[in-house]
Amino acid sequence: MNTAVRWLDAHTHLDSDDLFSQKSEVLDRALAAGVIRLLLVNSEASESSFSRTLECSRLAHPVQRSVCFGVHPHNATSYDTAMEARLRSLLREPEVVGLGEIGLDFFYNYSPPEVQIDAFRKQLRVALDQELPVIIHCRDAYPQLSEILRNASQSWKGMIHCYTGTVEEMAPLLDLGFFISFSGIVTFKKASVLQTSAKAVPLDRILVETDAPYLAPVPFRGKVNEPSYVVHTARFISALREIQDEELATAVNRNFDQLFGAGRVAPNGRTV
Repeated sequence: MNTAVRWLDAHTHLDSDDLFSQKSEVLDRALAAGVIRLLLVNSEASESSFSRTLECSRLAHPVQRSVCFGVHPHNATSYDTAMEARLRSLLREPEVVGLGEIGLDFFYNYSPPEVQIDAFRKQLRVALDQELPVIIHCRDAYPQLSEILRNASQSWKGMIHCYTGTVEEMAPLLDLGFFISFSGIVTFKKASVLQTSAKAVPLDRILVETDAPYLAPVPFRGKVNEPSYVVHTARFISALREIQDEELATAVNRNFDQLFGAGRVAPNGRTV
């Protein structure tokens, strides 16, 4: 594998039980694979998850890390005034570059749809108030997602993480300004519809991610995912689009900078 190409993982949960206990080793393996930047996202709406995410961002290591905090639609029932106050507090941490992941999941419906929609709208208002990009989760709810976003604002700064939709479902999201991020699902044998989307998205709007510890790409499907595996997803997309790895890596790094900025300075002075 060519580690001279510099990759990033635009969405990973290093605070998760599967990865947190080996966080230093995970970062070492990412660096060895050529992954030099990570966006860390809390995996639960809990104090443990929040503190673990910050700890992972402040660990001394050459891999650059920035952070997003949000309440996932699975946890929408926990979103109340106290949670919003806590979220606003977390968003003031110097490593934070965005709000998320937030959104809609009408596949699992761990929280009732109407509760998900309410929590989503409230967090969108926080993001607009704080002028932060949004990181959005969506499953089986793309029409509703586009409508809510369009009604809240005609111009967004954000990414649709782990995109699983069609080219047609992607179009209104691109029109609203979103970047589209692809996970290891795109490498799956039966993901032809998603592969078509990965070929169609403009190069200046594409991102790649792991969503680790979930959704490991081929050839690691079914195993615990980790940031180093993003290289396999990225190289699959390069081949799919018939471009060189370097061209895709340059694009995703440029897109990440456009969305989140070149970095924020952590308390220890390290640029993240």
